[in-house]
Amino acid sequence: MQPLLSIVISVYNAEITIRKAIASILTQKFDDWEIILVNDGSTDSCPQIIDDYAKSDTRIKAFHKKNEGPYSGFNLGIEKAIGKYITFMGADDTYEQDALQIIANQAAEYNYDMIFILLNIIECDDEQNIIKISERQSLPQKWENGMKITNKKDVQSFWIIFLYNKIIANNTNVYKASIIKKYKYRAIRYGEDHFLNIDLADEICSVSCNPKPIYNNFIYVNNNSLNISINKYHVHAHAMFNEYYIKYKELLTKWNLNNDHTYFMMLSEIQVHHYLIAILSQIFAPNNSHTPKENIDIVTGYYDDIIFETANNLNYLDKIDNQFFNIIGNITLQNKISSDFDNPIYRMFTALNNTTISFDRMKSEITHSLLDYSNPYRIGFEVYKTLSTQFIKIANAELLDYLQTEQIARKWLFTGNFEQALDTTIQLFNSKISTPEQYVILARCGYHLGLTEDAKNAVETGLQLFPNYPRLEELQNIINTERNE
Repeated sequence: MQPLLSIVISVYNAEITIRKAIASILTQKFDDWEIILVNDGSTDSCPQIIDDYAKSDTRIKAFHKKNEGPYSGFNLGIEKAIGKYITFMGADDTYEQDALQIIANQAAEYNYDMIFILLNIIECDDEQNIIKISERQSLPQKWENGMKITNKKDVQSFWIIFLYNKIIANNTNVYKASIIKKYKYRAIRYGEDHFLNIDLADEICSVSCNPKPIYNNFIYVNNNSLNISINKYHVHAHAMFNEYYIKYKELLTKWNLNNDHTYFMMLSEIQVHHYLIAILSQIFAPNNSHTPKENIDIVTGYYDDIIFETANNLNYLDKIDNQFFNIIGNITLQNKISSDFDNPIYRMFTALNNTTISFDRMKSEITHSLLDYSNPYRIGFEVYKTLSTQFIKIANAELLDYLQTEQIARKWLFTGNFEQALDTTIQLFNSKISTPEQYVILARCGYHLGLTEDAKNAVETGLQLFPNYPRLEELQNIINTERNE
């Protein structure tokens, strides 16, 4: 007989917590469920523990596989589940006492495609003794008494609001099996719940959420090794968050919501506040084994088109610039770094904090740092603008004017005002300063305006003056590929 709910638990070396997790299900009054336990190559006693549970209760099924990460375990669970609805549980988390009945009541009132679950975020010690509840997730005030949406258009209109309020990404949410079985998690170890929800979003026509947090998510404050993703450095995080942003823009376009500025403002704030700050703080995570020099280069590389676009949307270019500059400063202050380290932001930081060098030397270091090939987004420019008004001796009027014009051209470019961007970019060529970025922006303006030959010529001229500049070479490949198709 088909149960209402399949609860999939991916288990890896969780012998201390798995019994408590399962007990929080067994003690529920609602019992129309199955538990799918997937041993993901555990090396402790978990294989025997889950087999024992499977022998003791026909509603519990145990499966074993090699270690490939929790999302791989979830995928196997999706494949094996037979419930009308499927949800996922961490092997070290628990349900509140009435959680499953609340879910069942929602499922009974309407045939929802997706039921959101709110979390209690609990800080605990190694034995899961509660230190404090750091957050109880809540719904926006609009739905403070509960959310019930049964119209696909309304689901789409509110989807970014769900994302903004952090109620989509929880892999504890409940999915109609007929929908989720069409999809798979990517088999990596961090962030795949986001991609799954993007992939299936277009199929969701109805959603529900009870206002009470019913799932307990534990964070171990004294033993970081027990946390799967909290306070960890993830080498792929930056590329992953950028892909989220791109995919959500594509989804909004598909839903014909791409002209609503509100959605893009919300997406921008998510990218800046939820994601950028997260990956910047990951640099200081205990599992990050990179050297301070490598960390500075990594952080510098985080500033890209998407960060510029989202910061520009929010009018946060100055705040983001300061954030990057401060992170570089924090890395530098915490570590001794040799003076020959060739990173432009580091050079600028050290010049500004060196009380022994002359103003002329400082001015020269700042100029070279801001125009350096490896600093195309001019990290430190906003800092320099502020300081130059306070210390006239380091001000370089020509540099400030050039970079300000370049920034304005970029703003026009990233807001889709390509003709204004082109007119502003042409002004850069009246300056005595010449950089490969003016050719990058010129080529991109021509490309977006359909002036393919002009874009091609801009790239070729730029590469003649600045050979092997990666951003020009990348544009050249894009333009040549399209010309050949």
